[in-house]
Amino acid sequence: MSEGTLPAADIEAWKSAGVDAFRRGDYQTAEEAFQQALAQCERAGDEAGQAEMRVNLGVLAIQRGEYTSAERLLQEALETFRRLGRRSEEAQVLGNLGTLYERRGQAGRASEYYRQAVTMFEELGERENAQATLAALTRLQVTHRKWLESLFTYERMLAAGQKLTFKQRLFRWLFRIMSRLMRL
Repeated sequence: MSEGTLPAADIEAWKSAGVDAFRRGDYQTAEEAFQQALAQCERAGDEAGQAEMRVNLGVLAIQRGEYTSAERLLQEALETFRRLGRRSEEAQVLGNLGTLYERRGQAGRASEYYRQAVTMFEELGERENAQATLAALTRLQVTHRKWLESLFTYERMLAAGQKLTFKQRLFRWLFRIMSRLMRL
């Protein structure tokens, strides 16, 4: 953020400032910081960094209800991460697109993006990310009254987790009993 620092340090400083502002709910400052980081990444020729800043700006646009802008930014980031073979980041963007379409009221598209993200996270062994995305998918299914589907997704989410609460273990045990009874 000063003229004497290295571009990578500037990028990290702008990115950090943007994340901090986003967490505070100061979306204008967050946008300015992410735009500065994006410009630095462009000057440095850092494609992955550019895609990361587009994701940050896309998530910010979702928060503001600017869905057309969010979709453009996230799709651009998705294309870049696919081209670069950055599968973890690709999966994260797919989950963000799920959130975008959920907010737009497009449950079918949201569900498809969430499922793609879960599959990719599972292939990568990223259990926590898979679990978080399954939680979002479960919430979407419950919201749209897809009760049975949501139960199966919730059980899958629990299976992806490493540490379960007593209530989660109890639900899982009851769910298994119910599943066995349904097969009879």
